[in-house]
Amino acid sequence: MRQVDLLVKAEFLYPVSEGMPIISNGEVAVVGTRIVYAGAAKPADYWDARKILGGPGKIVLPGFVNCHSHSASLIFRSQTDDHSAKAALLDVAFRLEKDVTEEDWSLLGALGCADMLLSGITTINDIWYSPDTLVESVLQSGLRAQIANKIFDVKLHELRNGDYTHYSAIGEARLRHGVEFVEKWHGAADGRITGRIGTHATDTCSSALLKEARDEANRLGVGMHIHAAQSAAEVDQIMAVHGCGPVEYLRDVGLLSNDVVLAHLVFAQDADLDAIVSSNANYAHCPTIYPRRGRYPQFEKIIAKGIKTGFATDWMLNDPFEAMRYAINAMRLRSGSPTAMTCDQALRFHTLGAAEVLGLETEIGSLEIGKKADLIVIDINQAHLQPYYGSYAAFVYYAKASDVVDAVIDGKVVMHERHITGLNHQSTLEQIKERVPTWRSQLSALGSPAVFGPGCDCCGLG
Repeated sequence: MRQVDLLVKAEFLYPVSEGMPIISNGEVAVVGTRIVYAGAAKPADYWDARKILGGPGKIVLPGFVNCHSHSASLIFRSQTDDHSAKAALLDVAFRLEKDVTEEDWSLLGALGCADMLLSGITTINDIWYSPDTLVESVLQSGLRAQIANKIFDVKLHELRNGDYTHYSAIGEARLRHGVEFVEKWHGAADGRITGRIGTHATDTCSSALLKEARDEANRLGVGMHIHAAQSAAEVDQIMAVHGCGPVEYLRDVGLLSNDVVLAHLVFAQDADLDAIVSSNANYAHCPTIYPRRGRYPQFEKIIAKGIKTGFATDWMLNDPFEAMRYAINAMRLRSGSPTAMTCDQALRFHTLGAAEVLGLETEIGSLEIGKKADLIVIDINQAHLQPYYGSYAAFVYYAKASDVVDAVIDGKVVMHERHITGLNHQSTLEQIKERVPTWRSQLSALGSPAVFGPGCDCCGLG
């Protein structure tokens, strides 16, 4: 018998390996942090496993990789869903963010980490405020994470007034914080935590700040993370000042490279896409947010040009199953074809494809010998999943985040039967709920019509 630390059994195994096979009665064996076997089940006396997960009624697949996230953004749930991208950012998010406390961000980040794990996400690429508190939750939860401080040199809350004044002191302070974070945490937890330099967006960073940030990323040997062409306001500002598209601008200032993750590209034009191709930069596609804004990126062109692409959740709805379905439905509606995107393609974009975007494809994203043991177990004994025939459509179209029961990261069971071993997310939930009245009042003071709904006067704040 061969000794292993963990054996995960599956009624159906989806390794996301070359050829995208589906294995009936499969299993994954783990020693330490690495996979030593992934395939058809061996005879019962083959393994001597210290711990066994899964079994009949369970399917196993790689943990989802989320290549662009804002874990602590949950404060804006329901507050921007009926807004344009411009209004969501300028009228709501940017105006409230400046008043959110470090303790609030800490709690929101902890809940965000729990939300990721409970949804089957095992890796995040996060850019936001308070990376120092987020990393503590990442350590406790067991998530794999690339983290960047949000760097900008404008007063975000003034953008709604058209004020794009750049303040070098703001930019320098935020860049220093980002650099210090990387210097302290890059490679922590045996490499499970890494850092990036996170310039916020093309219109919220001056050319000087973008160049300095690129220089620092090069010095530190880390990648970069930035929003690009995410709103019409951003595109208009860049065109007015620089006479080109947002991604063209990033190319011209020397920021683009194969270690850059570009989020969104909703308003990217062909010249922007060509700039990505020439630089070999990477694209984080967030399917659940675009339909809310009524505008979808030129995804078919992005794929046709060979741009390295992965799926991401962006903010507030951290559900990879919804993301896959949104993407499939959007592409089929755009093309008028029921085969425009297939379920196995969608799964690959949210696992191995997203890992490629982060430069982690040799380590995670598929269940193959030698790779890190990052995987999830889904319980298919559910009314909405039966009868279960084993195809990709069987879970891509019908599974829910709440069907994920177990999660393994780096060979460690970080969630079992939906209990997260390293985080007390129930306690965090209670603390979050205590703060809701304060946040509600702040949002109401900003004129949010989404606090209680139009015309509601139940608390005098609607």
